[in-house]
Amino acid sequence: MMLTIVLLLLCLQTHFTEHASINGANTLTKLDCTYQDARFGHIDLSKVGLKGGIPAFRHVLKDAYFYSYNPCYPFSEEPSCTNVAICQISKNGSAYYVLGVNSIVSWSITFDGKVTLVYSVVDRQTIVNLACSTEVDQLVINGEYELRHYNLTLYSKCACWNGC
Repeated sequence: MMLTIVLLLLCLQTHFTEHASINGANTLTKLDCTYQDARFGHIDLSKVGLKGGIPAFRHVLKDAYFYSYNPCYPFSEEPSCTNVAICQISKNGSAYYVLGVNSIVSWSITFDGKVTLVYSVVDRQTIVNLACSTEVDQLVINGEYELRHYNLTLYSKCACWNGC
């Protein structure tokens, strides 16, 4: 319960931070998946995502589910995940859940420059934390922290301010 309250407060803080514009210089371009911030610079995830309908991160196992994620560009995994950003598939392949689409994502920036992407679909929400890393791109599934609320972390040099 305490974790839920902390996450809610963090989401509220980042939501208000995202909309705090400095000289109107913060912009989001969903087509190429970039964010420009007057304080920190830019983040461009377009080099992380793959084009052509294939996810950059495919079938990352966590507990009883596989997760696939592709920032910026939609992919499909039949039968239920069509043109999505994030898909969850049960280990036995009997259930597919859409956890996010690229056209419905918001960027949240904290005052100290930490970035999260928030994907919301019908009855599910997924938070993708961006973590600056000079290593090979990696997706870590942190898990379902509340019913139908998921948390992932994307490690990439493109998650660094001015990294790509």
